Amino acid sequence: MMEARAKLRHVRVSPKKARLVASAIRGLSVSEALLRLPVINKASSPIVEKLLKSAVANATDLYEVKAEDLIIKSIMVNKSLDLKRWRPAAFGRAHPFRKHSSHIDIVVQVKEGVKVAKKDKKQKVETVKLSEIEKSAKDDPSADAQGKDKSKKLFGRKTNKEDKKTGTDANTQQASKNIRKTTNK
Repeated sequence: MMEARAKLRHVRVSPKKARLVASAIRGLSVSEALLRLPVINKASSPIVEKLLKSAVANATDLYEVKAEDLIIKSIMVNKSLDLKRWRPAAFGRAHPFRKHSSHIDIVVQVKEGVKVAKKDKKQKVETVKLSEIEKSAKDDPSADAQGKDKSKKLFGRKTNKEDKKTGTDANTQQASKNIRKTTNK
């Protein structure tokens, strides 16, 4: 049986409140759960919906399966770390309180009777050696004066011959013009 999962850690929603949404969609088909979640008026509903879409994306990425063929096998909401905070109280005292957070795990599986095949994800990645590109650009006999400068054109800023003589480039000349304009005012 094919399974795909998605996990969300340290969500700033109380586990007690997130469990209300989780129990509402547990065991449903994914399409039915995605229809119900926007209607549920709870703060954790959009979070669970986004996590469910992530689990479905994981399933469709790993296997050749449609979202309509998936059901929610399990959804678990566990307690995470609490943020300890203090609230001012009467007579200069402070009362402690906790901001709860939770971990949410969703596991989706294929409905019974649906055949699933695992996707073959082998992709070839071509590597390009920059030294070979530079050699081929230098060795090219049909390269004219501008063509010889292709390596500089690709990997850096191309400078004019006049700028090389004066020792400045176009950007510095423009910057000096801007400075002259601002100081003359």
